[in-house]
Amino acid sequence: MAQKVAVITTGGTISTLEGPGGAVPRRGGAELLEQLGEAARGLEVELIEFAKIPGCEMAPQRMAELAAVVSRELSRGEIAGAVVTHGTDTIEESAFFCHMTVASEKPVVFTGSMRTGSELSWDGPRNLLDAIRVARWPRARGHGALLVMNEEIHSARFVTKGNGLALGAFHSPACGPLGRIYNGEPMLFTAPALARRIVEPKLDSNVATVTALSGEPVATLGEALARPGLRGLIVAGFGSGRVPLGWVKPLAAAARSGVSVVLASRTGAGAVDDPYGYGGAHYLRSAGLVAAHEMPAPKARLKLMLALGNAMDSATMREFFENE
Repeated sequence: MAQKVAVITTGGTISTLEGPGGAVPRRGGAELLEQLGEAARGLEVELIEFAKIPGCEMAPQRMAELAAVVSRELSRGEIAGAVVTHGTDTIEESAFFCHMTVASEKPVVFTGSMRTGSELSWDGPRNLLDAIRVARWPRARGHGALLVMNEEIHSARFVTKGNGLALGAFHSPACGPLGRIYNGEPMLFTAPALARRIVEPKLDSNVATVTALSGEPVATLGEALARPGLRGLIVAGFGSGRVPLGWVKPLAAAARSGVSVVLASRTGAGAVDDPYGYGGAHYLRSAGLVAAHEMPAPKARLKLMLALGNAMDSATMREFFENE
């Protein structure tokens, strides 16, 4: 069985070093691998330098280009899996994009670091080594895209960044990690139960996002709905999917007019539904809004861009969001 791993570097904190103006991406893939030292002995790796940018610059179209590179590398018979080093600001989004668009059963493992290469106890080398070990591990096949950091293995479908600076920044609120790395050996405890639909990496970027805030006027929603060419709207609602009551009728009207409106939760976790009779999530869903269960708004935005880009009808889109 193939053992070689394609390591695709994109920049991010894992590649940064301090300079006169602060830390910026400097290290390339070869320099990252050098940091592994003797621990990398026996590991077959092929490097692909995709970019050297901070995570905040990884836009959806670039994610599509990255997914194409991942698919190309995984199609090669001698490659067992792929690792993508990435800035943590958007790593969960790029990983989720690959989860939805890369058809290979081979592992694609995203990793990064929370500390720069100039800081004490830099976490980059250990995360990279763990990711390579998971990518060449036969049991990691068939689970879609994964994120490996801080000795944890997460599904790209559920993982999110829950802390801006801590080493253990990433968690999966719905289900916890799929596994862990103990003494350098990966262990898998569970697997995602949701179906994974693979779609073409076609994007429709005519999607806006609004967040429900206390006392936020309906004009804020109106500005989003007035965006020229708008085809989709992500609403990050209160709790399990509520919005200011003045927003309810405009959202229902937008859904009736053909705009695909997806209702997420500001909490980023939990089902989007409720028992309330004053225009809450249950009413909004019955009015045509689609629920983004257990999915934060940034991921729901990418999913909606792909759904629209793949010309899904309303029934298929609802299934895509609510059951996959």
